[in-house]
Amino acid sequence: MIRQKVFPAHDGYGIHVTIEQMGDGLWSAVATVTHSTKTSERAIDLPVHAARFESEEAAERFAVGMAQDWIEENVPTTS
Repeated sequence: MIRQKVFPAHDGYGIHVTIEQMGDGLWSAVATVTHSTKTSERAIDLPVHAARFESEEAAERFAVGMAQDWIEENVPTTS
C-alpha cells in the first residue's frame, strides 16, 4: 500500500511525503521539498532513508520532520 500526502510549509515551500507499507508489514517513507514561485516550481528529493517504522503515522512523522529540518537548514530566513 502506497499513500501520498502534501503538507504546507512557509514561504511557498511544501512537503510531499510518500509512505509505503513493505512486504514485512513495516512502513517506509520518503520526502520531497517543493518551492513554488509565480513562474516555476522546484522539487528537491531528499535522500532515501533505510529506517522502517511500525506504523504509517511514525513513518509520516519521520519524513515530515526530515523535510522540515532540510527547510530550516537550507532556506534563508526573511527578516
